[in-house]
Amino acid sequence: MSLSPRLRRLFDDIDRAYLADWIVVASFWILSEFMDNLPVFERDFYITDPTISHAHKKNQISGASNHWIALLVPATVVTVAGLFQVSFISLHHGLLALLAGRGMTRLFTNILKNAVGRLRPDFLARCKWDEEMLKCTGKAKDILDGRKSFPSGHSSAAFSGMTFLALWLAGQTAAWCFAAQLPSASLRSSRLARFCLPLLPIWWAIYVAVTRVEDYRHHKEDVIVGGLIGIVCASVTYLAFWPSPFSERSFRAHTYGQPRLTTTLEPGLGLYSTRRATMANAADYELSRLEESDLDV
Repeated sequence: MSLSPRLRRLFDDIDRAYLADWIVVASFWILSEFMDNLPVFERDFYITDPTISHAHKKNQISGASNHWIALLVPATVVTVAGLFQVSFISLHHGLLALLAGRGMTRLFTNILKNAVGRLRPDFLARCKWDEEMLKCTGKAKDILDGRKSFPSGHSSAAFSGMTFLALWLAGQTAAWCFAAQLPSASLRSSRLARFCLPLLPIWWAIYVAVTRVEDYRHHKEDVIVGGLIGIVCASVTYLAFWPSPFSERSFRAHTYGQPRLTTTLEPGLGLYSTRRATMANAADYELSRLEESDLDV
């Protein structure tokens, strides 16, 4: 069964515009895995250092749980919304921006972890220093992980996923753009309710970061920098595909809650190329003779 010309043009434009984006996203994840397996810088330490002599405790939030929550919760929200709106573009842009931000965050985090080699607060408990042998006798895996304190991977992952979700929710509801016009008097027009909704994911990310300090897995600087990495990466990738949730221009009637496109939307006809749009706009103008009075003196 052959596709209609309009539908074929839609998929052609999507392939040309976004294939490279997906390749870059895949590269982020592949490189992050490669960086995670590089040798870690082995920093010297003193067995009397109080900053690395805390007890080894069980994680309140495991790495796997944190990873999947930071990935699947935003992905589920975006997917449900895209299906409800019957918008393949919204679904595509949401998942692409989310995966790009998470992959970029993981890449930068793993690079810094191995390059810096900062010792975790519970490093000596992992090390199990032997005074006679003058070396660590703990499990090699635990010792290696104990040298990856900076920055916090839990914090960067949580803030990456939840910052994206917060920005996406704000973009759909105009929660952080007080100049935008809201629906007529109803529960949906509550400014404070809209403002607080996108903050819920951020509170989860903050909670994750706090547990990392409570569990003596990270120093406070580790979670701060990890959080900043996640926020920056998520913000950059979100804004690459979605308009700013802080700008009034993003919430005009014809663009409300819609993703940023590399091509132009033609109402009722789907996507058509930017070149066609440019040529169409050029047709609205005509050349006229330049009058002498129009010249700068």
